[in-house]
Amino acid sequence: MTHFFKYETGNDSVAILTFNRPDKDMNILSEEVLRELNGHLDYLVSDQNAKAMVITSGKDGQFIVGADITEIQRLKTETEAANGAAMLQALFGKIAGLPKPVVAAINGTCLGGGLEMSLACSWRVANAHPKTKMGLPEIQLGLLPGAGGTQRLPRLIGIQAGLDMILTGKRVDGARALKMGLVDACVPDRMLLDVARQFALKGKRPRGYRAMPFSFSQRMTSLALEANPVGRRFVAKKAREMVMKQTKGFYPAAFKAIESIIDGFDMPIGKGLELEAKLFGSLVPSRESKSLIHLFHATTAIKKHAYKDAGKEKFSGKEIRSVGIVGAGFMGAGIASVCADQGIRVLFSDPSQESLGKALAQAAAYFSKKLKRRRIKKFEMDQRLAHISPSMSSAGFNRCDVVIEAVFEDVNLKRKILAQLEAQNIHDDWVFATNTSALPIHEIAADSKHPERVLGMHFFSPVEKMPLLEIVTTEKTAPWAVARAFELGAAMNKQIIIVKDGPGFYTTRALAFFLAEASLILSEGAKIEAIDSALTGFGFPVGPITLIDEVGIDVGTHVLETMDKAFPDRMKAPPGLDIVKSSGRLGRKNGKGFYLYENGQKGSPDPEIYKFLDPKSASSANATAEEITMRCVLVFINESARCLEEGILPSAYEGDVGAVFGLGFPPFLGGPFCYVDHIGAGVVVAKLRDLEARYGSRFRPAKILVEHAENKKTFFPDER
Repeated sequence: MTHFFKYETGNDSVAILTFNRPDKDMNILSEEVLRELNGHLDYLVSDQNAKAMVITSGKDGQFIVGADITEIQRLKTETEAANGAAMLQALFGKIAGLPKPVVAAINGTCLGGGLEMSLACSWRVANAHPKTKMGLPEIQLGLLPGAGGTQRLPRLIGIQAGLDMILTGKRVDGARALKMGLVDACVPDRMLLDVARQFALKGKRPRGYRAMPFSFSQRMTSLALEANPVGRRFVAKKAREMVMKQTKGFYPAAFKAIESIIDGFDMPIGKGLELEAKLFGSLVPSRESKSLIHLFHATTAIKKHAYKDAGKEKFSGKEIRSVGIVGAGFMGAGIASVCADQGIRVLFSDPSQESLGKALAQAAAYFSKKLKRRRIKKFEMDQRLAHISPSMSSAGFNRCDVVIEAVFEDVNLKRKILAQLEAQNIHDDWVFATNTSALPIHEIAADSKHPERVLGMHFFSPVEKMPLLEIVTTEKTAPWAVARAFELGAAMNKQIIIVKDGPGFYTTRALAFFLAEASLILSEGAKIEAIDSALTGFGFPVGPITLIDEVGIDVGTHVLETMDKAFPDRMKAPPGLDIVKSSGRLGRKNGKGFYLYENGQKGSPDPEIYKFLDPKSASSANATAEEITMRCVLVFINESARCLEEGILPSAYEGDVGAVFGLGFPPFLGGPFCYVDHIGAGVVVAKLRDLEARYGSRFRPAKILVEHAENKKTFFPDER
């Protein structure tokens, strides 16, 4: 009974139960772990030498990170899932009902089931280490907390604070948790167990006890909104309105979490737990939850990339300390800001002093916003800005770990910059990365002295907000160079996919077909707002016509022309888009695009646009939202499948992560490949063939889709 836990009783009659999974890097709750925990709880009751118990972790910076997701996936029906939740509730209820007090000594990340277990304890003590974060992130998996979280948390910290934590999945540190009343003490790590023992010897928690009493304003708010049924209904109404505004109704877990919290608050806790288990059970088999759990697995899987060992062998833990950035435009400034935010020294080069000034102002604005939101302190802002060293020359770039070129899309200019940098006395570990959305990397590296060190790092705009980084490799790129770029991207907290070189790589290529199809539908007579609303109705955050305005009509036209040359057999460039560009419309950046803009805010569609398009037919004038959606989505899926088929994508996991985190494919659908698995490859192929008969070869099904349809295969068989 000592496989996962170590039970020791001290001289002060307080037992210490230390959780440390030897089979995992993380402390995850599983059925086997919980059985052993149950045995220790029984032993505590019978242990004459123990008056109380403290539960802590043997892993550095980690308490309990939650439940085993793979075990949740094995629950196939609502009844199975509800019963599973009820069993976990019963175990945590046992902790709450023990005659001896149990204290959670939280010494690191405490999430999901780990926090729910802590909530069942008499007392909670956290250390003040930066790694100690507490939260209930189940909503991010399309679920609600199912082990008592929706019942115990609001009763402890208040309904509004509980709703905020559960609906957002936000994590709070020890100091914030103490202020909220989530923990009873926040102490230095060296004092954690001593203070936890002191709380243990206090006995069971008095009813209604709060470590940090409510202020007068908090009490008044509670009386008005939480202490009476009318106020609680008002809070619930506002919460539902907020969720609807932010999610457009695509995520049922949020609404069910509100139901569990509000309705459960009016019930005895036992009945509230029954409601929670029932609602949890209804979510587990849902498509939304399966898709979001799939994305969790996908983001985990792609971190174990094929280049990892090469990086370990060459660098053996040597961290990236400095990055050179050439080009002080919007993208370069964004890359510099994010690097500096992570403590990486940035050498910033641009021949224009004005551009450097604007870039530094952009970085200052980024950190000022974080300061205003109290995410950093003033001295931290100054410290981060000091990490950026601007210059009108590239002196010192030869000593940087990685140099990122972020100038505009011109192959010859990028080659020239690479040659100038290589002419310096560069060190053996030096890596050159070009930030481009469509230009082939091998062409940029064609005259390089060290092509094995050249790759693409395709950042998405704005860099400070967009989570994806697409690393692009050529046939000559060394594995260690890829590993180094991945390490830098990870330090910048990016979701990273690694793809092969080719026109548009993966993301730009798939997006180009998507935007081209939307533009074609527009040229066929459909209204701008009809196209955009059809795709936002499907789940995209913005419509394709709005997206063209966002990226810039000039940039969009250039990309579509590039893809037209690369894939002339199936890319159909929309007529009229170049005429729209030549009219001076660049989109949001100059306030003139497919939409009207006032003070930077998007207004209604510009009716003048239609005279530039001059459709020869009105074949799509009355197209339904479903027709518009299927044409745009299926051409996107088909081109994504071709990228996998051709080896541009190493696996379908990268395809889904890239589409969701870089291109706005709806997360609740899991990405293009997960979506195919949901509706069936046979259905997708049949729809594509129908569209091919009507619109041409761009809809001819990719061979890999046909193969999956004929053999009834799925892209992710382990998740079925």
